Amino acid sequence: MNPDGSRNKVILIVLLSVGFTLAMYLVINYSLNQQSTTFARLIPEEAYVIILHDVFNKPMEDLLNITFDDVRGKFSAQYVMINGEGIIYEADKDSHTTSKVIGMTNEPLSGGSHFGWEITFNGTKYYVDSTSGRIISFVNASK
Repeated sequence: MNPDGSRNKVILIVLLSVGFTLAMYLVINYSLNQQSTTFARLIPEEAYVIILHDVFNKPMEDLLNITFDDVRGKFSAQYVMINGEGIIYEADKDSHTTSKVIGMTNEPLSGGSHFGWEITFNGTKYYVDSTSGRIISFVNASK
């Protein structure tokens, strides 16, 4: 058996293994940095309808035919991130980056950090998770 031939095979196998590992690392790193399309994010109008249903007990039959014109001007919305302690950060809805602390609220009802919509309606601020549609927290702003 030729010692140089088996040595070359070992070197080739090691180089291929390292190359494959590097390629897999780059592919996984790239895919983790891409925006996930497996879930849809709520728009502010949908968050408003969720508040009408979950907080004000409006029947779904009444809410199914609501249009953008019906809700225009009835609430204000801002995209935020609320951490587990109730600290509210201004957030970018596309990149999920946070910029500055803009307030405090109660700790999230379901715990943990959430990105969502701050909907101000009738003097109360409601926080709705932008992916699950659940109410995160609310605080009466008129107090």
